[in-house]
Amino acid sequence: MGERPSETEFEEATSEIVPPPPRSWENWKKFLEGLGALQISELRLYTDVDFVAEAYNFGPYSFLNALAHSRKDPGALRPGIVLRVEWHLMADMRVPMETNDDHYHGGDLFDELTALASLLLDARIMAGPVDREFRPGEDPMGRPRGYDASYLPALPQSNQRPQLPYLTGSRDLRDLADLGSLPHLTPGAAAALIKAARLFQNALWVADTSPENAWLLLVSAIETAAAHWDSDKRTPEERFALSYGGVINMLKKANVEKLIPKMARAFNGVIGATSKFVGFLEAFSPGEPEKRPMFDKLNYSQQPMTAAFKCIYALRSRALHAGVPFPYPMCIPPERFDEGPYGEVPGGLAASARGATWNRDDTPMLLHTFAYLARGALLAWWRTLIPEEIQERRPIFSERLTALGPVSDRFRPFAPDPQRGTGFSDEAG
Repeated sequence: MGERPSETEFEEATSEIVPPPPRSWENWKKFLEGLGALQISELRLYTDVDFVAEAYNFGPYSFLNALAHSRKDPGALRPGIVLRVEWHLMADMRVPMETNDDHYHGGDLFDELTALASLLLDARIMAGPVDREFRPGEDPMGRPRGYDASYLPALPQSNQRPQLPYLTGSRDLRDLADLGSLPHLTPGAAAALIKAARLFQNALWVADTSPENAWLLLVSAIETAAAHWDSDKRTPEERFALSYGGVINMLKKANVEKLIPKMARAFNGVIGATSKFVGFLEAFSPGEPEKRPMFDKLNYSQQPMTAAFKCIYALRSRALHAGVPFPYPMCIPPERFDEGPYGEVPGGLAASARGATWNRDDTPMLLHTFAYLARGALLAWWRTLIPEEIQERRPIFSERLTALGPVSDRFRPFAPDPQRGTGFSDEAG
């Protein structure tokens, strides 16, 4: 048998490592210092919808309408937005030896902004590669870049009806206004929001061709937000006491009460997962949509909704741990009657498909219904993260390119830091 870990080893294993803030948040904070940009990058955001208006000067970020339209296929993927990013962060070449990945979401600063835009606009949007850069002392018109050209988003195509029929149409880039709250969030809240938005963004992207995985991504988006929300309500010690009161009594009898906070941190995030998921959706649910179908309606009363949320989380657990995908009736495209709103739940009292059968109570809603609930809950939660003093103040951004002024006026004098590396961002190339 192996030796028991010493108290020092246990302390080191359960000590909390503070994650770095999201890059988009940190870059905006640096912008507010007013020192000027180190460089400017432009890249295209790919989408299957059209846009109206524009949004310049969101701090160091601007969303330019590329006026991209497809005459042959209105739903084809195209570069609909040009995202302009002013870099105010020095590249940090140091690599710590400790693993620190609680904040990791698999993307860079461009992906963070694109995910937040996807959530706010309720649209499929994905970042492409950087294709133009502006640097101090170089061509004032910018330089084309192609070193990332091999990475282009590809939207999976389906020959069925759309799973999320409300994603089509056009979007107004002025509806990105709530993005202006980003630098006013705490670093932890910003990280949780961006991780949840990334999951929501990926769910929209694969919904038509992989609805079972879209379900998992949407549930994970809510789980991510719920974990942060719950941490604001209870301390790790309080959650540990609710779920493992007997263990706490044993530790007290053994006169090692000082281990309780460390064990609470070690178990934090895995306690009460279902209650956090259900509680979050109950707290932030957007309620009934304005337009309802004549048939196949979801019952929005409290008790049926709570039962539906518990059922969905149980299905998520079976999918992850037992290899049983979300039920087929919950993964079929919605139907509509007389050109009205789409059905919200699977029809009939029971269903049979692909060798399996399901009672209607075990298939509580369709994918597009849960996507509506998830997005509404995430947006409502986002607003609670904004400090009260700026909640009622709409962020100011420009709708005109002329407000930018000469590009050269936006750069700061170049002064590299020998301890951190060059003055250029590693993400911008």
